[in-house]
Amino acid sequence: MEIEQIRINHMNNPIGFELNDLFINGTIHADKYPDNLKKRLIITTDNEIVFKTEWQIAEDLIFKPVFQLQSKTRYNVKFELKDTQEIISKSAFFETGLMTGFNNSQWIGTDDASIHGLNLIKQINVPKEVSQGRLYVSGLGVYEVYIDDQKIGTEYLAPGFTNYNYYVQIATHDITKFLQSPGVHTIRISLGDGWYRGKLGIKEHGGKANQYGNALMANAEIDYSDNAGVEHNIGTDDSWQAQSSQITHSGIYYGEDLDQTVLANKLLLKTFEQPSKHLKDRLSLPIKEHESFRVKEKIITPSNGVVLDFGQNMAGWVTFKNTLPKGTKVELEYGEIIQNGELYRGNLRSARATFTYVSDGQVHPVRPHFSYFGFRYVKLIGFPNDFDVDNFQARALYSDMESIGNIKSDNKLVNQLFSNVQWGQRSNFMDVPTDCSQRDERLGWTGDAAIFAKTASYNMDTYQFNRKYSYDIAVEQSINNGKVPLYVPAVDGDDGGKAVWSDVATIIPWISYLRTKDKSVLLQNFGAMMSWVDWVHDYAKQTRNEFLWLDADQLGDWLALDTEDIMHLKGKTPDELIASAYYYQSVKIVADSAEVLNAKREHEYYQLLSEKIKESFITEFFTGSGRLITDTQTALSICLNLRLYPHGDQRKLADKLVERIEKDRNHLTTGFVGTPALLPALSQNNQNELAVQLFLNEDYPSWLYQVKLGATTIWERWDSVNPDGKINDNGMNSLNHYSTGAVMQWAYEYLLGIKQGNQLVIKPEISPKFSSMEGYTQLTTGQVRVAWKISSSGSVVKVILDLPYNQSAVVELPKTKTWLADGVQHENGDILTNGHHEISYQTTTPLVNNFDIHTALAKFIGNKDITNKLNKLVPFWGFLNLPGNMEHFKDYSILQLSQEMKGIGFSPLTQTQIDRINQMFMDYKIEQIKKDK
Repeated sequence: MEIEQIRINHMNNPIGFELNDLFINGTIHADKYPDNLKKRLIITTDNEIVFKTEWQIAEDLIFKPVFQLQSKTRYNVKFELKDTQEIISKSAFFETGLMTGFNNSQWIGTDDASIHGLNLIKQINVPKEVSQGRLYVSGLGVYEVYIDDQKIGTEYLAPGFTNYNYYVQIATHDITKFLQSPGVHTIRISLGDGWYRGKLGIKEHGGKANQYGNALMANAEIDYSDNAGVEHNIGTDDSWQAQSSQITHSGIYYGEDLDQTVLANKLLLKTFEQPSKHLKDRLSLPIKEHESFRVKEKIITPSNGVVLDFGQNMAGWVTFKNTLPKGTKVELEYGEIIQNGELYRGNLRSARATFTYVSDGQVHPVRPHFSYFGFRYVKLIGFPNDFDVDNFQARALYSDMESIGNIKSDNKLVNQLFSNVQWGQRSNFMDVPTDCSQRDERLGWTGDAAIFAKTASYNMDTYQFNRKYSYDIAVEQSINNGKVPLYVPAVDGDDGGKAVWSDVATIIPWISYLRTKDKSVLLQNFGAMMSWVDWVHDYAKQTRNEFLWLDADQLGDWLALDTEDIMHLKGKTPDELIASAYYYQSVKIVADSAEVLNAKREHEYYQLLSEKIKESFITEFFTGSGRLITDTQTALSICLNLRLYPHGDQRKLADKLVERIEKDRNHLTTGFVGTPALLPALSQNNQNELAVQLFLNEDYPSWLYQVKLGATTIWERWDSVNPDGKINDNGMNSLNHYSTGAVMQWAYEYLLGIKQGNQLVIKPEISPKFSSMEGYTQLTTGQVRVAWKISSSGSVVKVILDLPYNQSAVVELPKTKTWLADGVQHENGDILTNGHHEISYQTTTPLVNNFDIHTALAKFIGNKDITNKLNKLVPFWGFLNLPGNMEHFKDYSILQLSQEMKGIGFSPLTQTQIDRINQMFMDYKIEQIKKDK
C-alpha cells in the first residue's frame, strides 16, 4: 500500500492561496486495501505542532482541520496511515500569503495613456546568502516578474481575470533560488494591458478599452530572511524606476508587438491610491504552458504564403528560436482553418490575433507575453525561405488543473470526439470558463459553463477553478441585487437575469460539492445561491404566477436546429418552459444545499418553494390529459430529466420523445439547453440504443459529423463547417467552443455507468454498437475505473471494475439478473467493496449490433433476406415497394413510417409487432455471426 498524493484544498502544495475552510485528502493505492485502517494528521510550522489528530478509523481519507492560520507561514502536513502491519506516511505543505493585503507597498506605475508596455525596476542589495525569499505581487493588467532577467515561476497572464474594481489578487512567489549569491540583484515587473486595460467585451466593435482602468500599475512586497533570521522587507514606492518596454503593444484580442531593438526610455513614475475595494490572496489557479506540438505540416498556399499546421486546435501561442538578423520584422498570424488553400481568419471578427517581432540578432527563444491565441494554424510573414520548421513549437496554455478522467472505446471517431471535448475544455478554461479562445470575445459566458460543469469535473479537477469562478459570480451578484450577468466578470454591462445562463450561480457550486463532498464552495456561495433564486422569485411575483418564470426576455435553446426564430439563434422550445424548469432546478439545488449545510429553516422554505414551482409547472405546461404543450426534443428531455411531469406519465413522455426523434429522422435538433439533456433522457428511460444511435450518427447534424470533417475541438454550431469543408460564414462561428461537448457527461454516467450520489452506482448501459469501452475518473479517495467488453457472439460480457479505498458500489448490469465477480455469484443490485473486480456473465439475449425499428431503411433495403422477412411482418411494406416509394422514404425508420402511414389507412404498429420485427433483426444478426465463424 502506498499513499499516492496529498491534496490541500484540491491542490498540490499550494502557496499564497486564500485557504479558508481547509480540506485535506489523500489517495492511496494497494493491491488489496486493509481492513481497520486508521489515519492521523499532523500539521507543523518549524517543528512546532499546530494541529494534530488522534488515530481514528479511516472511514475516508479526508481531514478538515480547524485552527488559526498565520500570514506568510509554511505549514508542513504529515498524513499517516496505520494498519496491523505498518505505519506509512506522506508529507505535503501549504503556505499562506499576506492574508491582509500589502503592508509596506504602494501602487506604482504610469498614467500615460500612450504607454502600453511598462517595466518597473528596483535594485536590491543582498549582503549574504538567503535562506528563504518571498515576493508578493499583483499587477494591473497582466504582469511577469524577473530577477536579473530570469523569469520568476512558470505562470503566465497573472494575476488573472477578475472584476478589478471589486478585487485584485495577490500572488506569492518563492524567489529563494534567485537570491543565493550575495550582492545587487535587479527586480523587474513587466506589465501589459491584459483584461484590465486592453480592449474587451462585445458591446462595441472589437471591444472597449479601459474597461477597468487606464493606467498600468503594480504592487510588490519582497520579504526575505537570512540565516541569522534577520528579515528584510522591500515595498514598491517612488524609489523604483519606470521604463518603457520592448513590448510596445499587447491585448487579449490584439496579440502582441515585441521589438527587441527598441531602447528603454525612462518614464515618470506615479503612485496611486488602492484601485479596488479588496486585495485578496489568490483564488486563481496559475495559467501555465502544458502540451507542446511540433509542426505537423508546412503548407505553401496558392498565394505563395507559408502556413504551419500543428495538428491540434488549442489556446496558447507559438514559440520559435530566433536566428533572424537584427532589425528583421516578422509576423505570426493565427487561425483555426484552411479554406481555399489559404489561412482563413474571418471568424476572428475584429481580433487582430497577430504576434509581430523585430529581431535583436541574438539566438534565443521568442514568445508572446501578454496575449494568447486560439489556433491550429499559423501564417508566417517575413521569415526567410530557408527557415527551419523544427525551430517552431505550439504550446497550449490553460489554468493548471490536473487531468483526472478519460474514456476510450473501439470506435476511433468516438475517441477523437472525446479528445475534442477535452481540448475544448483546456482551450477555454483560461482562469474563467470562456466561450471561445480565438475571436473578439473570450468572455466568461455563464451558460456554457453551467451546462458543461459536470463534464468538466469528470475530465479535470475543477474544484479550485470553480471556486474562483463562483466567487466571481457572487461578486457580480452583489453589485446587481442577486441578478447574474450573462458573462462573468461582466466587463461591459449588467445584462443578465436569464435562465440557464444565470443558473450557473447554483449549478457550479452544487456540482463541485457533489463531486468532492467538500462543503466549502457551498459555504462560500450559499448566500449568492439564495440571492439568485430570490431574484427570480421577486421577478415572478410581478407576473401572473409567482411560481413560474414568465414574461421575460430569454436566450432559450440557443442555436437549436428546430428554430422558428427569424435570426435562427434559438429553438422553438418555449422560453417560459425552459425558464420555469431551471427556476425549479435552482430552487431545488438551494434546498438540497441548505440540507447539506444543516440550515433547517432555509431547507424547509426552498423545498416548499420547489414543490410549488413543480405543481405550477405541470398545471401550466401540461394539458388536462397529460400532454406537454410542445413536443420539441429539448422540452421533453428537460421534463424527463427533472421529473417535471404529472404523476405516472413518465413512460408517456418518454414515448413522445422517441416519436419526436423519429420525426426528425433519428437526428438531434437541440441547442445549448437541450443537447446535454437529450441522451440522458433516453438512456434513463429504456431507450439507450436510440441514444447511442444518435450519438454515433456521422452525418449532419451530429457530434461525429464534425469529427469526420477533421475537427480537433468542439464547434460552436452543428454546422460550423459545411460538408464541402468550408466554414459557415455567419458572423458568429467558433471552431473551439465546448458546450455541446457536455455529451461526455452522458458517456461517463451511462456508457461507463459511473453514477455518483449518496451511494456510488456502477450501471453501464452496455451497447452492442461498441465492442468495448473503458474509462475512469477521480473520486475523493482515488480513481474509479470501469472497462467492459462484449464477446464476438454477443453472449458473454466481461467487466473490469476498480474501486478506490473504502468505496463500495451498487452494481447493475444489462441483459442479465446474475453475474460472477471474482468467481462469486451475485445478483443485480449487489454491493462490491473497494479493490479490483473481474466480472463476467452470460447475456439473456445476445448483445449484437443489429438493425432495429429505429434504423433508416437505407441501411438495409438492399438486403433481400431482411426485406423478404419484413414483407411478412410490416403491414405497409407492400406500399413501400411501389415504384419510387422506397427511394422517397429511405431516410425514415420503420417506426416513424408506422406513425405516418395512418394517413393512408394503415394503423400504427402495435408493441407486439414491434417486438417481432426487432426479434427478426436479432435472429438475422445471430445467423450472420454463426456463418462468419
